[in-house]
Amino acid sequence: ALSGCTSTNSGSSGASNGDASLYAPTPLNVTPEKQAENLKKAFLTDAVKAEQLDPTIVQGLNEAGRDYTEAQVKTAAGCMSQPTCKIGDGKLTLAILDGAGSDLWRRITRAQITLQATSYPNIGTVIYLQADGNLQTMQANLKTLIARKVTGIVTYDDFGPAMTAAYQQATNAGIPVVAYGGIPGKDATKAVVSQVASDFCDDGKQMAQTTARMLKNSGNVAFFTGTPGNPQGAGWQACAEKWFQQNAPGIKVVNRSNTSWTESGAVSATTALISTGKKIDAVLYDYAKQTVNIVQTYQKAKLKVPAQVTWTSDNSLLQMWEKDLGTPQEWQLAYSSSINFEGAIALSALMNHLAGKKVAPMLMFPLPFVTAKKGDYLPDQPANAPGPTLMPDSLLTTVLNAG
Repeated sequence: ALSGCTSTNSGSSGASNGDASLYAPTPLNVTPEKQAENLKKAFLTDAVKAEQLDPTIVQGLNEAGRDYTEAQVKTAAGCMSQPTCKIGDGKLTLAILDGAGSDLWRRITRAQITLQATSYPNIGTVIYLQADGNLQTMQANLKTLIARKVTGIVTYDDFGPAMTAAYQQATNAGIPVVAYGGIPGKDATKAVVSQVASDFCDDGKQMAQTTARMLKNSGNVAFFTGTPGNPQGAGWQACAEKWFQQNAPGIKVVNRSNTSWTESGAVSATTALISTGKKIDAVLYDYAKQTVNIVQTYQKAKLKVPAQVTWTSDNSLLQMWEKDLGTPQEWQLAYSSSINFEGAIALSALMNHLAGKKVAPMLMFPLPFVTAKKGDYLPDQPANAPGPTLMPDSLLTTVLNAG
């Protein structure tokens, strides 16, 4: 079941420095039909309605899915290879602070945020810094942004509460921070303006429910996540395991692995899991692009591929699944949308705050999981295509072709 994750928190008061229009995007004229299309792309289902969501979430999705000119796309694409990029003549500087920016999901999300920034006439510069999964580098990067007196920061926090004190320093310096995806958690509500994420606990329950249907309430499962101790993995895993204990006690969690969200990490973790000799009926992971590596590692070992329940979507994974359909090697797959829109919601929240509008401290959205079906694989798309996104195809293609 989908949770209507509307935040009821009172929200932070805005911090307008005078003229709210300084922080406004070009007018957003969205028809009800276009809004419905944006929601369907974001969640892969018609079941999530705008009225279930905080208005800032809907605004972020609509801004991400708005029409952009070729010039805007070209500007955003050009920024992808440089840490500091001029996107216009505006005086405002947006910083994107990423905990580990090398994987494809982060690059697509960065491109989405950068493109959206071009629709704010007064943002003239975008700075991108990423920490390669190193907490000290992340903290140093944040100090750099404070020293450069950026206007505001959107951040993917791979380190959870360990970053809260650093975010507080930015806030104390008058630089608002909005976290998306990886977030510092409930104790950081004074340190950051808002935190944009799916409800990790609800995600874990939905993964567990999906797994229970696949396994008919009995079997062994493995949990995979990225960087050790990341808040996303910790959140969904605890709630998935609790759901199994309460609702499907025949399903046991027999392995937990970290991959650092790298291909080599996924292969190593899968190889180690296979070498234990444990029978695994399903693997639950929070990154579809590397679920490909899990499947390939099982296939190379000439073992039946366990059912896969994964966050995000990946065209090559769907191709592998479809190829085995109807054969003795057939395996089950469920996945979510690629959620590259999280950063767009974060930018809308940041600019709303700067304009003096109230922004809820937690902006949470549901993450439905859909069962793979024939036709989900798109042969005319690149192997690494992430499924439906809200960005223009031309920008997505540029990011995919860059690796």
